[in-house]
Amino acid sequence: MTLTVSAVIATYNRGPELRIALTRLMTQTTPPMEIIVIDDGSSDGTGAMMRAEFPTVRYVRQPHNGGLILARNFGFVNTAGDCILSVDDDSWFEDPDGLARCVAYLEQNPEVAAVACNIETRDGLVYFPKGAAPFDVPWYVGCGHLLRRSAVERVGLYMPELYRQGEEKDRCLRLVGAGYRVVALPDVMVYHDKSEKGRKPGMERFYNHRNDLIREVARCPSPLLAWRLARAWAGNSWKNLRHGPRMTDLKVLLALPQILRIGLKHRAPVGVEAYRRWLHLAKTAAPASAPPPERRPAEKAVNRPAASRPAAAERPSPARSD
Repeated sequence: MTLTVSAVIATYNRGPELRIALTRLMTQTTPPMEIIVIDDGSSDGTGAMMRAEFPTVRYVRQPHNGGLILARNFGFVNTAGDCILSVDDDSWFEDPDGLARCVAYLEQNPEVAAVACNIETRDGLVYFPKGAAPFDVPWYVGCGHLLRRSAVERVGLYMPELYRQGEEKDRCLRLVGAGYRVVALPDVMVYHDKSEKGRKPGMERFYNHRNDLIREVARCPSPLLAWRLARAWAGNSWKNLRHGPRMTDLKVLLALPQILRIGLKHRAPVGVEAYRRWLHLAKTAAPASAPPPERRPAEKAVNRPAASRPAAAERPSPARSD
């Protein structure tokens, strides 16, 4: 049986980028059976563009900015495909059969709950070595992945309180805990244009730190919880320090009551063995978190939209997390 696909795209004030993303998605050799765009309160004319240029795409405008994660949850419960494709409003498959290859892999591997595409960014990062065989990873990246609906229904939606960032790690930890696999497909490339609109480094650092702590409270087995909380705090504090003096740690400290409340509200720890397996994957096969320090000569562009995709340097080995 061929799996059907629903595509979910959350957007906020990125009309021109969204136009490219939708156009590329709709010209896939096997396009999704339905596409839903959740507009998180845009004020840049996105709605008018959608109605004029993409009348066949379901467009839902939220009355207020509820956050990326809430929008993705809304898209999941309001679609019907066997699989849910997630791409950002500034990302798209590089090859016309990228989605078809993702679907084929899920069809052939019923124990796999999610496939992580290989992400190429405008600043020269390629997450996985091109040409590598599929391999297990601890999480997918929000701007390019395909989920098996039945697996998500088993482990549940994203924690909406995360608001933005970190939802992929929490979801995948739950999937691993339930006995599923998350697999990277290094030859299925998704280009992430990484629009600067809406990106605030200080906010990203805060939510990365905050949401890592929430995940540990919610999912870490009790015997490991104290150590993992300390490890998550120290690791994120070190990352913040590398970017120079910041107020991020103080803001996270002030948010500790909220962090504990949210984590305990959703507490459903995975088994110790599954948790250790996930940690091992995070150390050995995690997506990269920064561009490589040295870049090779640019590759020749293939089927790339004009002025929207610079060539990227390729990492020589599976990228690791910090």
